Amino acid sequence: MNLFESFPLGKTTLKNRIVMAPMTRSRAINNVPNKLMAHYYQQRASAGLIISEGTSPSPNGIGYPRIPGAYSDEQIKGWKIIADAVHEKNGKIFVQLMHTGRITAKANMPERSVTLAPSSIRAAGEMFTDTDGMVGHETPRAMNLEEIETAQNEYVIAAQRLINEAGIDGIELHAANGYLMNQFINPQSNHRTDHHGGSIENRTRFVLDTA
Repeated sequence: MNLFESFPLGKTTLKNRIVMAPMTRSRAINNVPNKLMAHYYQQRASAGLIISEGTSPSPNGIGYPRIPGAYSDEQIKGWKIIADAVHEKNGKIFVQLMHTGRITAKANMPERSVTLAPSSIRAAGEMFTDTDGMVGHETPRAMNLEEIETAQNEYVIAAQRLINEAGIDGIELHAANGYLMNQFINPQSNHRTDHHGGSIENRTRFVLDTA
């Protein structure tokens, strides 16, 4: 196997087998992808595949300062600028969708957003904010069934818009590292007694149904 050989990935053909892993950059002012980010990703388009930094499908999933979203028209237009820049250099880019759930601070979140998680259990540790420095994580509200369905639909809508409108080549779902999808999977953060809690089959339902 040659690292520099092309590789078929679903409907996409990668020009080589090198993949750039997601890395949070915190350069999205007001959570909108911008030209600085487009330049950054274009510089790395020689990789067979770029997987973007974690990108929230929902205002409720903006946990860190200055991370990008994919839930507004302005954000989708920003991702189109990035996709076009990468494609100009014959590269491919997937967007990693990352809803942070309970790993957040209110100072980082847009107005009228809500900190949600499978259960109302505060995560240990602190979060950096531009306004207040390090602060403790928010205590989340346990999601009801309607909010779970809404969150799943937010992933779907963001994925569709990124591919169909922005021209992004694919999507990766972030289901690790203590963020919302992982919060459903992990029994320490998921104490639910309905069909989203208890057994491993129930705890993985959110991720699998969304995918």
